Amino acid sequence: MSRSYRLIVSAALLLFLIIGIVTPAEAQSNPNGGGYWLQSGKEKMKQATMLMKEGKSVERYSEETIQEKTLKRVQTLEELRKEDKQSNSAYESKMGPPTFTALGWEPPAFDYDHISTVEECRDNSSSSSKTGYIKNHYSFCWSHVATYQIPRSCRFGFCSYDGVQIQFTEIGYGSNQSRKMRVYYSIDDILVTNPSLNGAKLKIDLVCQAKINAGDCKPDSKTPAIERTIAQWKNTNFGLKTFLSDAPPASEYNPDQIGYMDFWPKLTIKHAPKKFTKTIDGIKQRVRFDSAKYMFAFPDQHFWQGAIFSKTDAVLNVPITKAEFAPLKEAGEHWKFAMDHPEKTKPYKLGKKIPGALGDRPLTRMYTKRHPEEYAKNRAKTRSVCNKEFKDEDRTGKECDEFPFASTWEGSSTNGQDWFSVKLIPKESNNAAGRWLAAWYAYDRILDDDPFYVQVKAPVKVGTISSYGTPKPGQDHRSSDNFSLKNIPAYTSKLKWKVTSGPKTAQFDVMHDDNLGIDETIFNDLKDGSVTDIKTVKDIYIANPEQTNDQEFNVDIYAIP
Repeated sequence: MSRSYRLIVSAALLLFLIIGIVTPAEAQSNPNGGGYWLQSGKEKMKQATMLMKEGKSVERYSEETIQEKTLKRVQTLEELRKEDKQSNSAYESKMGPPTFTALGWEPPAFDYDHISTVEECRDNSSSSSKTGYIKNHYSFCWSHVATYQIPRSCRFGFCSYDGVQIQFTEIGYGSNQSRKMRVYYSIDDILVTNPSLNGAKLKIDLVCQAKINAGDCKPDSKTPAIERTIAQWKNTNFGLKTFLSDAPPASEYNPDQIGYMDFWPKLTIKHAPKKFTKTIDGIKQRVRFDSAKYMFAFPDQHFWQGAIFSKTDAVLNVPITKAEFAPLKEAGEHWKFAMDHPEKTKPYKLGKKIPGALGDRPLTRMYTKRHPEEYAKNRAKTRSVCNKEFKDEDRTGKECDEFPFASTWEGSSTNGQDWFSVKLIPKESNNAAGRWLAAWYAYDRILDDDPFYVQVKAPVKVGTISSYGTPKPGQDHRSSDNFSLKNIPAYTSKLKWKVTSGPKTAQFDVMHDDNLGIDETIFNDLKDGSVTDIKTVKDIYIANPEQTNDQEFNVDIYAIP
């Protein structure tokens, strides 16, 4: 192109920009076309789809980078396990309650809690993120819109395109029985702007990268890449990929025979008439394989090998307010009290902080048979402290429960700071909790030195307020000072209001103190035991008290699961 010709084109382009015929993005048309993952968000998606239908570039609505940076070199086991511990996501376990049998307390049978449908995946807001949605150690998904633009014509620096748009979804399934990981994938919402593109070929594959050992990443030859025309994908829109992992030799360095891999989708479209080929890669996800032989649940469940999505924090969920979890009630209450009020636990220790709560420091599993001396020290110290703290109490039918657990590095001896709690609880609750915890380790594949959290779902007091039995002098409605509801747990479903002193027959409203307007009534006609929805409004007060005989009363507010 001569210099004079380029000047003419540039001048014409500048004129078009000034009068609005084209946009700056369209002025940067790519004569080679492109393939893009579109940015999330309904409005952005709508705009990108509209541009594609008009034959214009959608590049401005594409993700700049879809893959998080990972090291290409082989990493050490310590480095990879450290990366797992830096996770930004967490999940609650869904294990059922223990049951009492002729053999004593038994955990429930193991069961997966998989993402079962594409809709379940796409309904989760994390599914389109750069990390995807990790439901638990055995279930992951990612869903994103891909767009390919094939050049139709290019003149004077302006290009128009024919396009193909698809919604790609992958759902990964780990295993608690083998070193095998499966990925089910599908494409939906297929849109073409030119009927001829129904003949374009779309190839979908999932590829992997071994992180420690060469055998960590072995695509199963029985599930090769799938290539179909767009028309064929419309009729058969799914595929399957399986990855296998060879167990490395057990060693002192790697006794659990751990392996790691990253995997990601690779989508390639080919349109022969235009000699167009374009490949785009999806996000990377990590899988940890192991052959830990100690994954056991009483009385006879063994889980010799496994494959998990490891970049998420496991949370031991203890919903003790559910009737079926009554055997865990006293143990769970102790664990929760220890995390919430360490300064009130035994033994007394100034400045004591007890880890384990989500958002705090995690607990770290100690496989007791691999570390027998440390475990024995935890048990011995707990026993000694219990004998001292409860020497004058009747211990009939009771046992001493400790938190953090003796099977963690934060136990009574191994934490090194006396940051632990002991309490006498019924023997039945202690035994049920012990077997239930051991089973959870196996069910969620919590290996030696793996971090985890504990969440006990129980009612929590989130507010307390004293009220006069009538409105305050000079007030039409207000009978108390302002108060706020604080630290409401994420698992809360309702609020419960309890009259703790004064006339139990008291009825009242709750209003919001609005300095700039009329105070709004938040709750009406509350009484002892009333249950309401959650509202986190600040500066609220008791109002319009009735049936109090003009006596003062106190109200406690609880967050309930």
